Amino acid sequence: MQITKYEIKSEKDLVPLTEIWKNLEKGEEMTAFQDFLWQQLRTREWLGWKLHALYSRVVIYVAMDGKNPVMIFPAIIYTISMKTRWFGEKKGVYLMGQGTYADYMNVIFSRFSPAAFEAIIAEIKKDFPGYRIILSSIRHDASLTKYLNGKNTPRKDFEVSLTVRRMESPEAYQASLSKNTRAHLRKDLNKMERDNIDYRIEVMGAVKDEKFLKEMVDLHVQRILIKNTKTKGILHILSAEVKKAYKKYRDLHNNIVAMSMKENERSVTILIWMNNELAGYQYGLKDKQSIRLLQTCFNDKYAKYSPLFRG
Repeated sequence: MQITKYEIKSEKDLVPLTEIWKNLEKGEEMTAFQDFLWQQLRTREWLGWKLHALYSRVVIYVAMDGKNPVMIFPAIIYTISMKTRWFGEKKGVYLMGQGTYADYMNVIFSRFSPAAFEAIIAEIKKDFPGYRIILSSIRHDASLTKYLNGKNTPRKDFEVSLTVRRMESPEAYQASLSKNTRAHLRKDLNKMERDNIDYRIEVMGAVKDEKFLKEMVDLHVQRILIKNTKTKGILHILSAEVKKAYKKYRDLHNNIVAMSMKENERSVTILIWMNNELAGYQYGLKDKQSIRLLQTCFNDKYAKYSPLFRG
């Protein structure tokens, strides 16, 4: 097994990997978050933050069996511990995508190869001696999870995320909701009728209109500011203000969700209009027979109807 390391300092450094990556991403276990395009956007976002260059490196390992690509391990190397309340991780090696909206992390492969994974890990340990390798947010039903469990990998180095069950029909989804949730949905529909609120749902793909995209980003910023305001005590208030400033800046600059909304061909944008005003949206990526939601947001003006977003 031959292992090649690629140091990624710009999106252009990904170009030599395009064909290999797009072949491996077709693997049955791969999701939209293992796609080359998502990785490209993630790299652009990460490298777009100049601060990251001070304490991290982006490195991609490729395992080849002769001329056949077997596995890709995209990594962020934290060379200095930057763990704070708002961002960063401890010094170590992480799967690329850590700390973003994606829950389903993984290495990229058509068929999982323990030999390829072990060879990559050995190479990482040789390149970064003494660094912890921390794998998180891997699907609980993934081959990588089964392999790590079989190796009794400590949970401090390995975390899983549960796979959301896909419903076969709207009726099946309704049946899965609790009695309390269904009661809330009925109550909100009645409130809307009483308040003469007309609503419609629009489903679209990528958002090409820059002005409308900005409106959606601004709506999410508004939500961030409201959600992080309700707090007590001087230290908590100070903490909330820093968090708000950081999240607002992140939304308005180098926002991977906004990039994906505009450029990702897998995009699905669900708009909720109330009285012809944008009341909120849900954004996700098409993934085989599912849509993986990345962001849900609503206008605070319509907050009392927000449970309807679940339905």
